[in-house]
Amino acid sequence: MELKVTVTQKGKIFEGVSQEIVRDNLAQAMYEATQFLEREVKKRTPQGVGGAKGGLMSTIQGEVIGKGTTAIKGIVAHQSEYGDVVEKGRTAGKAWPPEGSLIRWIEVKMGLSGDESKRIEFLVRRKIGKKGFPGAHMFERALNENWGRLQGIFDRCGFEIARELSE
Repeated sequence: MELKVTVTQKGKIFEGVSQEIVRDNLAQAMYEATQFLEREVKKRTPQGVGGAKGGLMSTIQGEVIGKGTTAIKGIVAHQSEYGDVVEKGRTAGKAWPPEGSLIRWIEVKMGLSGDESKRIEFLVRRKIGKKGFPGAHMFERALNENWGRLQGIFDRCGFEIARELSE
């Protein structure tokens, strides 16, 4: 019995474009995942006195860095001075919130004037320092609750890379 095997070099993997295909597909998947996660974090973000347009939610943004490399990263983060406190909460018995930081919130939530809100702010700050408050965990929950969807985006990316390389 005689066995003959013929090997041909066919497909994009042999045409020198495989790295480009991998990079382009990874970038596309990373943009999709980052935009999806940004939307999910915003859904879970509490709206304070600034609402969606001027509060914490408006500072949450996604960004893709390292495009064109294999070290591509997607980052979803906030740019707010109080975002970490909203995410993680404040432990009871720890430091009080900074003076003046709650005046606008008190004015809007309690309907008080500037002078009244300044007097009340001390009491609110003291209570927060004493009792603390739970975090919203919007970033943590968005990631944990959508891990399967994010994994699916990159699984689909892997299949697309394999398909394009075999053409």
